[in-house]
Amino acid sequence: MKSIHILTGSLLVSLLIAIFLFIDDSDMTAMGRMSWVHKNRETATRLLAIPVLLYHNIDGKGPFSIDAATLREHFQLIRDRGIRVIPLRELIHRLENPVPYREKVIVITFDDGYGSMSSKLLPLVKEFGYPVTLFVYVDMISLRSSKNLTWKKLRGMDRQGIDIQAHSMSHKDLVKLSKSKDPGDRRSLYEELYLSKRVQELYLNKNIDYYAFPFGRYDLTIIDLAANSGYRRVFSTDYGSNIITRDNYCLRRQHIKSSYSLNYIDNIIR
Repeated sequence: MKSIHILTGSLLVSLLIAIFLFIDDSDMTAMGRMSWVHKNRETATRLLAIPVLLYHNIDGKGPFSIDAATLREHFQLIRDRGIRVIPLRELIHRLENPVPYREKVIVITFDDGYGSMSSKLLPLVKEFGYPVTLFVYVDMISLRSSKNLTWKKLRGMDRQGIDIQAHSMSHKDLVKLSKSKDPGDRRSLYEELYLSKRVQELYLNKNIDYYAFPFGRYDLTIIDLAANSGYRRVFSTDYGSNIITRDNYCLRRQHIKSSYSLNYIDNIIR
């Protein structure tokens, strides 16, 4: 009896596998999709998958910097494709209250805090009416300067459509600090995460809710420290779109490089 039971069980498994391999979509619909199949179908639509673009400087020098003319082409392409640029805060709200968009949307972010953010980005933001988030690190900001960003300039930019958020104190590699046993490095980790938030809040007179990891590097310890520091969401340089039905704490961004063609950018935003 025992051998017959085992044989029957193996035949049953084989039968189930055969049914699964030959079942078509209409049959699956009738039977009710498994949850993992449903998620794969769900992420295929661009109304749920929201890209967050990541730019850096606008001087055309280096692999992560494009010139102003190229950035204008990107902005115009987004408009020509009928894609709506939404504020980062709207994306976060949609993650917390998941409802599919009825149109394609995208988020635009910049990192670091170069002087070109005021001289070149701000005019384009005004012209196109695109909300943009700028993650700055404190040591990049001057008290007084005609070329570099200052806290006064940042306050003005924040009022004109460029939401200022945190990118650390001095752009150190947080993973190296996290793995170090040196007390000085532990203090630096505190400063890069928590102190940078407080300094920016004092200078800008606003809540700093979001944090972009320097170099996009992080680990689970850093994620926990960021949450305990009061950040609502953190941002990496991991590629891929963000699915609004998955309320992730660490969100992905599409890193834009100077070598990318306009056709490549088109494939990202579509």
